[in-house]
Amino acid sequence: MKIDTKFIIEASVIYAALSAAFSVIGIFFVPERTLLPNPLTNGSFNVEEVIVHIIWGLIACAVTLRLKYFLLGGLFAVLVDSDHLVNLLKIEALSRMSHSITFGIISVLIMMLVFGRKDLLLGATAFAALLSHMSYDIFVDDTNFPLFTPFYNGSMPFHRTDWIFFEIVAVLIMIVATIIVRRQEVKRSKMIDT
Repeated sequence: MKIDTKFIIEASVIYAALSAAFSVIGIFFVPERTLLPNPLTNGSFNVEEVIVHIIWGLIACAVTLRLKYFLLGGLFAVLVDSDHLVNLLKIEALSRMSHSITFGIISVLIMMLVFGRKDLLLGATAFAALLSHMSYDIFVDDTNFPLFTPFYNGSMPFHRTDWIFFEIVAVLIMIVATIIVRRQEVKRSKMIDT
């Protein structure tokens, strides 16, 4: 089984850059801004966090039965936290900008534009990994996300039991995308055979 290492690295770098860039927008939301804690000193960045975020993403993308998307699911799920890079600047901004539906949609569109509009599984992986990431954050503790930023910047609260809904939706997105892609592949192979 061949692993497309170049594609995986490029897609991961772009996804991380998107998350970091999207978080910079939070600097401009004056009423909602707060001084962001440094993730390196407040304990929110640790080995366990990284590994379990990866596992959550791997679970969502396992249904593709394609190693490339399986690995990307795990990587994207942890790289969502690239939005914490703005925290290192010790400035006021809206926290967790990339933990939003808006970021999910933007990441799908940009990833599919950069790597080919026909790569539906890549787009689905980008969105599912975000949901998996949020699922784990909720699983660990009751938490808040600015789910609809920048249109509504208030943080929405979630309780620990809500984690399952986010992970189920992530898995369902990957199932639907996988079915669509497989049908397209079957259709193409029938056209070639005739």
